[in-house]
Amino acid sequence: LMSGVKNNVGRGINMALVNGKTGELLDTKFFDMWGGDVAPFIDFLKTIQDGTIVLMATYDDGATKLNEEARKLIAELGSSSITNLGFRDNWVFCGGKGIKTKSPFEQ
Repeated sequence: LMSGVKNNVGRGINMALVNGKTGELLDTKFFDMWGGDVAPFIDFLKTIQDGTIVLMATYDDGATKLNEEARKLIAELGSSSITNLGFRDNWVFCGGKGIKTKSPFEQ
């Protein structure tokens, strides 16, 4: 999912979407939560299909632009820590669209 190139991630929240049945990489994106706009991030979260594994990791700052709607959408993917994510916190998460419980893969 990540190349071997140093600093191959973007500032903010880095995401990878994986097909939960085949393991195929579906998409990778990053959303700048310091200087960017949260609206494209929210729109992207709403397009994720059921059965998709969602991987997220922060780099630099992943929380400044997060609003209640964005945090709610991430919580629906299984996150229990997103409500407490603050300025420049480190955060990694693996969840899924349609998950019925909280993800144990979060720190």
